[in-house]
Amino acid sequence: MRLEGLNPVEYEHPEDTAGLEALENIPGVRDVALKIWETWLDKQLLFESTASYVEIKDSNSKRLYGLFRTACEILDFKDIPPFYLMNDQDGNIQAMAQGVNRPFVSISYGCVERFNDQEMLWLIGHELGHIKSGHVLYRSIARQFEEYFKKLGSLSLGLSNLAALPAEAINVAMNYWSRMSELTSDRAGLLVCRDIDTAVTGIIKLAGFPSNDCSRISYLEINQFIDTFKEQARDFKSFEKEEFNKLVRYYVTSGKSHPWNVLRVSELLKWIDSGDFDRILKRERILVEEIDNNKLDSMPFDSKFCPNCGATITQGIKFCATCGTKVNKGT
Repeated sequence: MRLEGLNPVEYEHPEDTAGLEALENIPGVRDVALKIWETWLDKQLLFESTASYVEIKDSNSKRLYGLFRTACEILDFKDIPPFYLMNDQDGNIQAMAQGVNRPFVSISYGCVERFNDQEMLWLIGHELGHIKSGHVLYRSIARQFEEYFKKLGSLSLGLSNLAALPAEAINVAMNYWSRMSELTSDRAGLLVCRDIDTAVTGIIKLAGFPSNDCSRISYLEINQFIDTFKEQARDFKSFEKEEFNKLVRYYVTSGKSHPWNVLRVSELLKWIDSGDFDRILKRERILVEEIDNNKLDSMPFDSKFCPNCGATITQGIKFCATCGTKVNKGT
């Protein structure tokens, strides 16, 4: 079922919004990000995808492309982004959304081998969520921030005050926000698969749960395993209420690319318990026009929404990365 008119504001996690606002408040961040993107990042991603990946189409994989198309329809994408298969000989599970002007999704062969169709819908929905929320620019930079920053510093490229920018502060803020953006995209994946148990098994498999163990566990044992993990996630929610524990969490996860898996499940359960998940599915939602203007004003990167598909549009981009519609205020 297509979630007609779905806007990412409807399901974005508050820590995602707050984290990106904090990142944007660091002087120079926007200039650096745009310069990295304009200078080589978009070109680099385009070269890598076309040279190293295999594009998945209806003609070469009806199953995978059908799942991808279904996820795009549910999240109300007007145009279907490119979809690639990464060749990872080690069998690692990887999935990512990349690109700015031409966003695309890529998954590794390990995902194809170990995810069933419902789990694949969650995984694809998760990555499409990054595109729909406009995460891809900062997330692409966050993966190799130190390398990009050094390159940009050696080139200067018109940024005379680059050496004075607080590189470490930017790196910490960018990685914190990047982890929080995963919570938003987990919600997008859940909107696609519509089943919390599927989302839980998807997160567990991304965490590296051995495929051999998956094949040996019976259906009943899998359900018991899921129930146990969800109970663990609910226990973690009460643990998180203590301020000192929040500080410990920040310290322990500061160098990681993703939040703890139990936190991801905990946040999905909290979202379901709030009733917001069901309200979106039933389209009993607050229309974009009715959302508090303060929330819209706080959107990152001088963000606004595409008048055609509702995707987030960032300053400096003249065309919507999701549907290609021209944005009048692009600068």
